[in-house]
Amino acid sequence: MSGNKSLTVGFDVTWMRSDNGYGGVNQYALRLMSALVKYGDVRVVAMISPEGAGLCDDIKGENFLEIVLSNPWSLAVVAEQHDIDVIHTPIQHFIGITFSVPMISTLHDLQPFHFPEFFTPEEIEYRNIYYRRSAEFSERVIVTYEHVKSDIVRYYDIPTDKIDVCPFGTPDRSCISEVEIRRVRFCYHLPDIYLLYPANTWRHKNHTTLLTALGRLRDVYGTTIRLVCTGHQQEDYFPELVRQIEMLNIGAQVQFTGFLSEEDMPAVVAGATLVVIPTLYEAGSLPLVEAMSYAVPVICSNVTSLPDTIGDERFVFDPLDVEGLTDLIYRMLTDESLRQDNILNSRRRRDEMGWEKAVTSFIDSYRRAVEGFQTKRNLPYYISWIANGEFFFCDSISSLRSEAHQLGEELRSVRDSASGDVCSCAEDARGSQRGIEAARTSRLYKVLKMVTWRKRQH
Repeated sequence: MSGNKSLTVGFDVTWMRSDNGYGGVNQYALRLMSALVKYGDVRVVAMISPEGAGLCDDIKGENFLEIVLSNPWSLAVVAEQHDIDVIHTPIQHFIGITFSVPMISTLHDLQPFHFPEFFTPEEIEYRNIYYRRSAEFSERVIVTYEHVKSDIVRYYDIPTDKIDVCPFGTPDRSCISEVEIRRVRFCYHLPDIYLLYPANTWRHKNHTTLLTALGRLRDVYGTTIRLVCTGHQQEDYFPELVRQIEMLNIGAQVQFTGFLSEEDMPAVVAGATLVVIPTLYEAGSLPLVEAMSYAVPVICSNVTSLPDTIGDERFVFDPLDVEGLTDLIYRMLTDESLRQDNILNSRRRRDEMGWEKAVTSFIDSYRRAVEGFQTKRNLPYYISWIANGEFFFCDSISSLRSEAHQLGEELRSVRDSASGDVCSCAEDARGSQRGIEAARTSRLYKVLKMVTWRKRQH
């Protein structure tokens, strides 16, 4: 395609829900769409489910359109109606797919290969199946950091030249008024001085080390401070944290707020005395870059991309070293010179990593996807591509008939490059009972138990 043509980028965000169940991935999608509208020469079409309606209300611009899509399998129709060039699904597996335009997924991390103990066997199997298939089906795979790209090449055997590293930009400089900070403090009963950890209580978020450090801060330094934890409380792990809080006798110091709205969260961050991020694994940390944007002192663990993001070794710690974390928190609370150095460092890093620069790498990836898609109009490519794509059509056996029909329609687009026998077979199978039975005996049918598990998660 011409490099001068403005792109129309569709975003399949039908997986987003107003309760923010996907945590930081929701923020990734919303911030990226907003930045593209503000800084990129592209038109953005967001396809959202009825359950997620309203999440995009803060994205403003004449180049932004939101479509409420009740059926994620309607992507081809929307792509045609709105002249979409490429569809980006900014999570790790596709919800719906189309063969009419190139599709891109963001693979945020392959954490189970590093911490398998944090996942059930079903979760690991699900991720290995759906994440790998999505990466294989994607025209391009977007990642935020080089270490994630290396994992994908190593564990999924995806070609390195298919993966684009597109850094996530830091938010624009933000100034939250004292009036707004006082409002959220009153609303959520927050004290004037508090530590903040914004994270769902997944095991790898490592709340347990932070709680232990909080108790040690009291016992060793005589410092008692409130710890405010935002985010969802995961049912399989939160009870363990409650027991730990009781054992350490720090119940009066710890406050779990649950999920906070996009409207309130910036002021909660801006009002914090110190943001602490003790995670054991993180592809990238949105709470880190947001704290840096709001000029709030912030420290983080020394894992994956976090040290490079904060850019100063004085403000990182070993997430398993309780004593080191306690000592650093105490210094950050009592050494005003160190606090100011932290804020100045954040301002410098924020200027270097702003969205105005970051959007260009995403747009380059979209253009590569469109150009690559247009040059692959040959049967061998389509055989491999559809073999991966059909995997996502097996949400249930009852839907296979309509999806086989759609597949047959798409195959007609490559009739000229295919033999008559191949196309005839494809058209004969379209919508036929024979096609359904074939699917039942294929590898697709064997993973229906995984589909059932996936539906329970959504």
